[in-house]
Amino acid sequence: MGWTRSVLRATRKCLLLPGPRGGTLVLLGVDITPWRRASGASPSRWSGGGRMSATRLLVLGVVHLSGGAHGYQVRSELQGWRAEIWAKIKPGSIYHALKKAAADGLLTEHAEPGSSGPERVLYRVTARGRDEMVELVRDGLRRTHDPTMLNASIAMLPMLTRADAIAHVDERVARLEAELVEQTTWREHPNPDVPEHVRDQAELWAGHARTELEWAKSLSQRLAEGAYTMADDPGSWRTVH
Repeated sequence: MGWTRSVLRATRKCLLLPGPRGGTLVLLGVDITPWRRASGASPSRWSGGGRMSATRLLVLGVVHLSGGAHGYQVRSELQGWRAEIWAKIKPGSIYHALKKAAADGLLTEHAEPGSSGPERVLYRVTARGRDEMVELVRDGLRRTHDPTMLNASIAMLPMLTRADAIAHVDERVARLEAELVEQTTWREHPNPDVPEHVRDQAELWAGHARTELEWAKSLSQRLAEGAYTMADDPGSWRTVH
């Protein structure tokens, strides 16, 4: 449990970046453009799906890293990570995500006597739950235009093997490159009915895409060079029980 707590504390520190005037900056991600064809996201995933998936991923991740946790512990941990800022998690959604994950067979529920009140429910991740975490991390890494899910996936990046992580980051790179080509074509041959000032908006979107592309390429390279403890490395998060 001491090792697990140290991992959680280290994760919490890594997820907070100092912002201007004492604020906090999110890890990464700007919802940048209406160009979605290359993103890999279906229309249904665009209306709140990313936020719900991010909540599920982070809830499962905290329970897994803790070796089992009560709802209050999960909420407290995610609040310590400031997940309400970079993953748009609302406190009430955490309890809903726990109950839904249990109903879906991703968590087990164990009633325990409370210290000075009613029984508490202890949640533990099942094998299906661990598989779900892996799939959600993969999805967040490869799918563009969903900064909420991207941030959650980065937080749980060590759930993937090194080769798996590199493959999905590289898929993100390919999609961003395709989007930049499409954006360049649009800017060079704009619809004459589009107001001229909207072209500056397109330049902003393209700038965000170029920045994200540079970051994704850098992450892929760092992973290839052995950065971070991944799922197939000794002492990985996947071995937590």
